[in-house]
Amino acid sequence: MLSYFSSFLVEIALFAITVVLSVYYGWTARDLLWSLWISSLTVGYCSILAGIGRNLISGGMADNTFSGKDAARANPDKKKLQSPGAVMAAFFLLPIAGFFGFSLITLIYALFAGLSIGLAVMRYRSGEPESPAARFAMNALINLPGTAFLLCFFTIHFGGFHFVHSIFLNGFFPLTGDNPFGKSIEGTFGMFLTFISVCIISYWPFIVTSAVASFSDIKNTVTGKKGDIFLNPYKNVIKMHLMIFIIAFMGAGGLNQYILYAALVIYFFPFSKLFAFRRKTQELPEAS
Repeated sequence: MLSYFSSFLVEIALFAITVVLSVYYGWTARDLLWSLWISSLTVGYCSILAGIGRNLISGGMADNTFSGKDAARANPDKKKLQSPGAVMAAFFLLPIAGFFGFSLITLIYALFAGLSIGLAVMRYRSGEPESPAARFAMNALINLPGTAFLLCFFTIHFGGFHFVHSIFLNGFFPLTGDNPFGKSIEGTFGMFLTFISVCIISYWPFIVTSAVASFSDIKNTVTGKKGDIFLNPYKNVIKMHLMIFIIAFMGAGGLNQYILYAALVIYFFPFSKLFAFRRKTQELPEAS
């Protein structure tokens, strides 16, 4: 109960800080939305990197089964349940070969996938090495091919969402006065990099606030206490996508002066924590 209350207070404090920052810096709806965009990109990507990094070391990101001592208790007849790193390496070889064909990239990945499978078989037959350094190296090599694929995939996928959103946002609320029409692919991607640099310089306080709010989620991802590491980053993408449409409808309806307040409340007020705290308060008499 106390943890829910303290978590709710932290969220309320961060909401108040965001409101104070928006008033202090004289932010408009454009400033707030671009700060949402850059915080979603940077903090969300850091959260994904945390999960992918944990997968490299332990294979735990895609493995919701038991491992270590839990595996011994759950499966006393087996030495240890293996992480899916080698399976991921073999599975991801198919889309890589389909996309790149018989190329140097496919060959390099296939060599690392073979090493991953070989080490996984060795570990299953002989058990974990006694040395912590050797265990770390073995886990890293087993999970390296799958981790490299996931890193490339989510960099393109997650970054691609924010790239498209930046084009829409720049159409509603121009950040640099530039537009993608008539530009080459390289020129459009250059706009995306410009958006990132301008937003980091202009809205870094907002990024810091968002990072503090997401710290516990990232910590749980690193320590393995959180199952789905992509839930929060992509939830923020969906919220940002909805905000773009809300802003468009409010602007078309002549409600531009209310956009800032609507965005602050919809995006930042901790409704979920409030409802969770209220549920816990209602359950308290029954538990006693």
